[in-house]
Amino acid sequence: MRNISFTERLLVTRAQGSMPLILTCPHGGDKQPPRVLKKRTGAGLPADCRFEANTDRVTRTIARGVAQLLFDVFGETPYVVMADFDRAYIDANRSKAFVDVKSTKTCAFEDRDAEEFYDEYHNTIRRFVDEVRADHGGQGLLIDIHGTARLNSDPADIYPGTLNGLAITNLLKRDPLALSRRRSVTNILRAAGYVVSNKSPESLPGDFSLETYGSSNDNGVDAIQFEIETALRTDETKRNAFIEDLSFAVSNLASRYADSPSLVAFRTTNFLPRLS
Repeated sequence: MRNISFTERLLVTRAQGSMPLILTCPHGGDKQPPRVLKKRTGAGLPADCRFEANTDRVTRTIARGVAQLLFDVFGETPYVVMADFDRAYIDANRSKAFVDVKSTKTCAFEDRDAEEFYDEYHNTIRRFVDEVRADHGGQGLLIDIHGTARLNSDPADIYPGTLNGLAITNLLKRDPLALSRRRSVTNILRAAGYVVSNKSPESLPGDFSLETYGSSNDNGVDAIQFEIETALRTDETKRNAFIEDLSFAVSNLASRYADSPSLVAFRTTNFLPRLS
């Protein structure tokens, strides 16, 4: 079995793909960027920065696992972009714009030496989004993988976010019921036994990556954020099963954007024994 070839530059790991699918992972890293000495404190940041410094543990493992399984099945690789830098230093899912005209702080980082690592992450996503759009008639799918604790107000295993539909504007124009049909990405996960939040407005609606790359933008693709609760990520047995189930669900949605015979054929293929 062949493995996906990943490369790393400026603490951003990526894989060049051929599928109309991009997997991103902004908060799973654990490395201190060179020359970046200051951890983020959140001091003086406005509430709309939504300051968090915790790492989304093993989300990179999930992103790698989904990518590899898709490669094993289709012989094609999704695009993958993962931040290796620790969220304590850089939050790749926040804006780097100054919080106000008098400030030197951004929501994303508090040490200016962090900027090149942040830019590498987003420049890579931008390039991949542009490639997917060029190859697939201006369409494509981005899945942003995150971790969360289970919310007492909305106990679930998975919290999908779409900026309340804005990040999947193109998809909903073509099919207003795209996330509610029996074989939608969310209902496939429910059929596999997961509790998927369906609160409206969404519990965790999404953030900067969906705002920047979602299809509400003329140069964007349909984008969905998946927040995965802690036990599902950290228990190896549960995680491995979830990687299979998420691969199945995402592939079913990605096939809508593809001209590839292998992806189109997926629509009638049950390749994962757990879901057959």
